[in-house]
Amino acid sequence: MGFFAKILAAFTGKAPTGGDRYLPLYVLDHRCREPISGQIDLLNELSLAEEGGYYVRKVLHTAGKRRCFSQVEVQLWLDGKKQITRHEVQGGRWLTAAEYAAAVERQAQEAEAAVNNAGDLDEAP
Repeated sequence: MGFFAKILAAFTGKAPTGGDRYLPLYVLDHRCREPISGQIDLLNELSLAEEGGYYVRKVLHTAGKRRCFSQVEVQLWLDGKKQITRHEVQGGRWLTAAEYAAAVERQAQEAEAAVNNAGDLDEAP
């Protein structure tokens, strides 16, 4: 039975598991200066590209903090193994996971500093 299972697996391929089903995206919006994260579902959101491989277009929206609303359009081209070969970002800038984490931390520190400054103004006579 193991022999036939190996042959069958060679022809049918293997579906992605939960860990590799989604491709994370990280961008920084130019207008609101807000880091945004999103994800691509590699099973349902990809289209076949004309030159081979896959193509996907995703629009990510800001959270609207500080009354700033904007969106960033991301276009990705992937190879047959669903690895990114090219990306284009309109309205923002591509971030790595480390750059995204640093931007989120910086934004949290700025928000905390703003709250502390507002508290100092309330206490002044």
